Amino acid sequence: MTGSPVVLLAAGQGSLLSPLTAFLVVICLCFLLCLVAGVANDTAADFWTAERSMPALRNALALCGDYLPATALLSPIGTVALAGYDGMATAASAAASMAVLLVLAEPLRNTGRFTLGSVLATRTNGHTGRAARIAGAVTTVAVCVPLTVVQLRVAGEATAYVLGSRTPGAALVCTVLSGLLITTFAAFGGMRGTGMIQTGKTLLVLGVVVAVAVAAGGALHWDLGALMDRSAIGGGGAAVFHAPGLLFGPAAPGPLEQFSLCLTVALGSAVVPPLLMRVGASLDGRTARRATGYAAAVISAFYGIVVLLGLAAAAVVGVRGIATDDPQGNSALLLLTDTLAHGAGGRVLFTAVACAVFVTALASVAGLTLAGAAALSHDLHTGVLRRGRSTDRRELAAAQWSIVAMGVVAVGLAVLLRGWSILFLASFAAAAAASVILPALVYTLFWPGFSRLGMLWTLHGSLVCCFLLQLFGPTVSGRPYSLLPHVDFHWFPLQNIAVVTVPIGFLLGWAGSRLRPPTTAERAAHTDAETIMLVGHRTRSLASGATAER
Repeated sequence: MTGSPVVLLAAGQGSLLSPLTAFLVVICLCFLLCLVAGVANDTAADFWTAERSMPALRNALALCGDYLPATALLSPIGTVALAGYDGMATAASAAASMAVLLVLAEPLRNTGRFTLGSVLATRTNGHTGRAARIAGAVTTVAVCVPLTVVQLRVAGEATAYVLGSRTPGAALVCTVLSGLLITTFAAFGGMRGTGMIQTGKTLLVLGVVVAVAVAAGGALHWDLGALMDRSAIGGGGAAVFHAPGLLFGPAAPGPLEQFSLCLTVALGSAVVPPLLMRVGASLDGRTARRATGYAAAVISAFYGIVVLLGLAAAAVVGVRGIATDDPQGNSALLLLTDTLAHGAGGRVLFTAVACAVFVTALASVAGLTLAGAAALSHDLHTGVLRRGRSTDRRELAAAQWSIVAMGVVAVGLAVLLRGWSILFLASFAAAAAASVILPALVYTLFWPGFSRLGMLWTLHGSLVCCFLLQLFGPTVSGRPYSLLPHVDFHWFPLQNIAVVTVPIGFLLGWAGSRLRPPTTAERAAHTDAETIMLVGHRTRSLASGATAER
């Protein structure tokens, strides 16, 4: 990234300190929210689900916060600015993914569970229930850890950039400090505290993108036609910029790569573990459905604004300027804000954008850390090792230590991978969510013939398939953007593998269930779970998740 925002910050007495001051204010507010929420976290049910007391509108805002990582605020704008039509298609896929969660939300909440492993365990009993919890926990950690590392890298680099430093050491320090802050927030705040942070993050992000969009619209005299024409100038003209093929190329496998990316975003984004936990924190199934509907409307509006900002960045900053500053386009929003900024008001706008990026990164990693820790503590420690026989005090202690473990591992990986490409982590995690979690949830919630063998085939088989295809794909070797660019052992041509792994995930679940249908005990467990799902939205006694699951 260039030093242009630093010039902006240096204009005016004390302006250099404004982003740092704003960051400190944000950190203090987050600590205050977590301390206030931590006072109420006296039971495991409250720590994990906020006693399922969140109303629809507030939970919708928290859902939006969990759904929007830091990459959603930076990457899509740059992708639209650099790739035109393909970027817009990807943004539309991200908005459409909320429709998938809308279908799942009510039956998911009516199970009375809040982790993937515990939801899957509703279809089994005894030792088979423990197997489901173990498999669900492994899948959750396999998705959450890579995403956490990606978000930590984004948080560290964006924070260092905003503070005026491009040195690797500064980004590393910011990454480590961000990881420590996030671990503290999640350990003290639990679901209630992170929910407050996510709600504030959503309001801040929406306010910032609207403000930048208004400034961009004013600069372009609110002429949509001029925006479309000017945005295409640096992208090869309207015939190229507003047509498919600019992101991955028009020749094979480019179109298949683009379709696979859209499929990954549309299906994988809907079932990441933090969203499943947030749905589980709703008052009842009907409230979960309403909250998801509200969130879908907000997310659709957000991505509509993102497309406009991407086109505005291409028109105002220029495709060449964005690509020169960052070939991935992640600096497009900051460059656009810098170009539009004038005087003290411009400095305030830039500082607001910087705060939005900072708090988005913090909140996103806090949600991922909490979800991963829930799998370790609630599913493995309490559900498997202690067979559900654990006191609230013991489970709370296990929860906080699990959060610390997740934070240490994520920060350590982010430090070890400094200077390396982490595209393979993001691609693997998104593909695993779409190919492993989604088929398992759909079959568990809607197919009576889903058996233990089908469940384990879906979870373990699809996860192994995702790992192998990603390992032997271009994100690991053979390309300039690969983890190992100087060696080449890849044979799978796609970096986005969901077009292959999603059908495999559903096929494995179907084949395993046909090969070994549900046993009598599993059918009885399914009948009990179905009864709970039918009356769950009316039965408040099932709201205490930790108690109900035992």
